[in-house]
Amino acid sequence: MNAHTSSDTGYRNPVVRGVSPDPSVVRVGDDYYLANSTFDLMPGVTIRHSTDLLNWRTIGHAITRPEQYRRDSQDGPVVLFAPTLRHHDGVFYLACTNAVRGQGNFIVRTTDPTGEWSDALWIDDEGFDPSLFRDHDGIWYYTRRTLQFGPEGLGPLVQATIDLETGQLGPLREITAPHGFSSNDIEGPHLFTRDGWYYLCSAEGGSWKGHMQTIARSRSVWGPFEPAPHNPILTHRHRVAHPIQTLGHAELVDAPDGSAWALALGTRHPRMAQHHALGRETFLLPVRWENGWPYVGDGGTTELHVEGTRPPSGPAAAREVPDTLWSRGWKTIGAPAAGLDAAATDARIEMPVGRDPRTSGPGPVGALLLPQTEYDQRLSVTLADLQPGSIAGVAAYADRQHCYALTVAVDATGDRTASLSRTVDDFNTLETVLLPSEGVLTLSVDAHETSYTFVVRAGHQKSHEFAGLGARLLSAETAQWFTNVSFALLALEAPKQETGERGVTITFADVTVVDLEPGRPASPVPF
Repeated sequence: MNAHTSSDTGYRNPVVRGVSPDPSVVRVGDDYYLANSTFDLMPGVTIRHSTDLLNWRTIGHAITRPEQYRRDSQDGPVVLFAPTLRHHDGVFYLACTNAVRGQGNFIVRTTDPTGEWSDALWIDDEGFDPSLFRDHDGIWYYTRRTLQFGPEGLGPLVQATIDLETGQLGPLREITAPHGFSSNDIEGPHLFTRDGWYYLCSAEGGSWKGHMQTIARSRSVWGPFEPAPHNPILTHRHRVAHPIQTLGHAELVDAPDGSAWALALGTRHPRMAQHHALGRETFLLPVRWENGWPYVGDGGTTELHVEGTRPPSGPAAAREVPDTLWSRGWKTIGAPAAGLDAAATDARIEMPVGRDPRTSGPGPVGALLLPQTEYDQRLSVTLADLQPGSIAGVAAYADRQHCYALTVAVDATGDRTASLSRTVDDFNTLETVLLPSEGVLTLSVDAHETSYTFVVRAGHQKSHEFAGLGARLLSAETAQWFTNVSFALLALEAPKQETGERGVTITFADVTVVDLEPGRPASPVPF
C-alpha cells in the first residue's frame, strides 16, 4: 500500500497501512527491506521493499511451509512473533519465533527475498523476539527476551554468541538488570554500533497504551548499558486523546544521504475511541543524533501528517514480483487449502471449501482474509453460479471468537437463504432471511468507525440489509489479543461434508475493496 504525501516535504503516517506489526528493517545499497509479524496467518512474515521508506510493496514472505515453522516439519499450529531481518555479504537472515508450545526460536535465510527461504535452523525454545547482530570482527550475537514472571518484572534480555551455520549458542548472559530501563517489561531488542558505542534499542511497557521505545549504550557488547537521559525515546503513553497510540517496537535505519529514520509500530484510533480495529501498523519517524544519543520524531511523538521532512528517494527498482493473492495482501488462517489458485491475477477467486474459521478441528480453513486498511471501507463480491449444497459468504473477522459473517446457502430444492451470524466471546446470534429465487447474488460489507453493515442483493434488488453491528466488539481491546479486523471470503463445508470430498470449490467474482471517505467518491484499493 502506498503512502500518500501531505505536502512536497512531508508524508502521511502510517507508511504501511493495515496490520503490519513489529517492523524490522535493513538497507542494502539504495534499497530497504521490511519484515513484519503475521501471527497465525499464512504465508508468514511479510517481506516488503522500498527505495524511499514511504512506499512499500510486498515482494514475498519468509515463511511458507512447515519445514520453516515446525520442528517436526509437519503441518501444525503457527503463531509467528516479532522477526528480525539482517543482511550480510549477499545473504538475508531472519530470526523469528513460533510462539507455540514445543516450537521456539529459529533462523531462515535467502539470497533472494522475492523467492523461497531456507528451512529453519532451530536455536532454542525459550523466550521470544530473537534478534541478530554482527560485530565488526565477524562475530554474530543472538539477543532475545526471556519470560520469567517475578516481583521484578517479566524477565531480562539475554545474549549469546551464535554460529549461524550450526545454531550453536555460547553461554546466555543477562544484559538488562533488573530488567528494563523505563519499565519492568522489556522486549524486541535490537543491537547496533555507532561511533564506538554499542546501542541496545528495545520496546518496553507492554504492547498496549503503555508501549514505548528505550535505548541504552555501552562500550562493550555485553554491557553494562547506560540508559539514555531522555528515555523513553518514543511513546504516546501520555497522549491519551491522540489518534495514534501504542507507539514502540522500533528499529533505526540510516538513509544513503546520512539522515536517520525509525520504523515503529502504532495503532490508529477513531475519534478519541479506546478501541482500534486496524491492528498494529508501521509508522515512520525522523531521527536526529545529538551528543551520542538518538532523538526520535517530535520529542518522541509523531502525527498522522508529518510536515517539514521527507526521506530521500532512491532510484526506482526494476523488480519482478509475481501477481498473486499473497502479493496483494490476502492470507489464510494456517496452511492454505490444496487447490487454492493463489496465482489469480484478476478479481475472480476460486476457493475450495473448508471448515468454518470460527470452529476448531483438523483440515484447512475455508477463508481468505484481506486486512482492513481504513476505518471507512467496503468489500463486495458476486457469487458466480452458486450450486445446491454450497455455503459462501463474506465476513468481518478479528479471530474465531470475534466475527460477523454473512453467508448464503442453496439447498437441494434451489431455495436460497442468507444468514447473518454474530460471534462475540461466548455470545452468538443468528438472523436468517429467505432470498428471491432469481438474480445473481452480490454480498457486501461496509466498515465504518463505529459499525459494520452487511447487504445481500439478488440482481439489482437490495434483498436485505443487516446494519448496526458494533465495531468495538471486534477490536483488539475486546479480543484482548493482537488482532485486527480483516475482510474475509468464506467457502464453507455443508453439514456432514468432509473437506475436499467432492473437490467442491466456490467462485467469487468481481472481488473489490474501495475506500469510503465521507464526501468523496469511492476509490479502489490497490492490492
